[in-house]
Amino acid sequence: MRQHIMCKDSQQLPYEAICFDMDGVIVDTRFAVTSFWQRLAAEYALTLTLDDFDHHIYGCSANHTLETLFPLLSKREQEEVYIKLEQYEQNSMYREIPGAIALLRQLHAAHLPLALVTSAHRWKVGRVLQQLGLEQIFAAQITVQDIVRGKPDPACYIQAAQALGKHPSCCVAFEDAKSGVLAARAAGMECCGVREPSLAQVLLDAGASIVIPDLTAVVVTFPAQARRRKLPGWICI
Repeated sequence: MRQHIMCKDSQQLPYEAICFDMDGVIVDTRFAVTSFWQRLAAEYALTLTLDDFDHHIYGCSANHTLETLFPLLSKREQEEVYIKLEQYEQNSMYREIPGAIALLRQLHAAHLPLALVTSAHRWKVGRVLQQLGLEQIFAAQITVQDIVRGKPDPACYIQAAQALGKHPSCCVAFEDAKSGVLAARAAGMECCGVREPSLAQVLLDAGASIVIPDLTAVVVTFPAQARRRKLPGWICI
């Protein structure tokens, strides 16, 4: 049964399943990600711009970032960066984006098919979900190890829709990065951006239908008919 996301401007985004990015949507890692790549750039006397972060870091795989922004690194140097990044992330404590845990548990309780679609490695996904107590929430998890080409290529979202047994046009994605919005839209999904108001235009320009500052802006209601039939209710933004 197709439901709708209701937006402040009266838009309705139909969906039968929902996909979530992880970093920046469920967990707040933007400061940590920014800090790591800025320090690495300083080691090689490089300066990263806001466009570099929006196009080639946020929501992108480390492989894409290195190939695009650090093309002169040798294979050995790249491998050293991967090791540093993994050690850095393994020592991190992850905190939720406001409203994320409550929203995901509500959606799961409403029997909505949910997928996690992330550029992170599988070990990090497991660590994050364990820390937040969300191990049983997602019916499908698509990580960087499950795809050949990362975001903004739409393959990850197409694969997520297939795993949920839905057509991409019946899904809505929550994304915080331009590359992720582009991937979701190219797959044929509607997309809700999650980003601070001062940077919302980046996601709107990429194709997001609406941008919210965090997941507390999302309210789930369950009509009596939906409760009786164990169907999802309405998501209001």
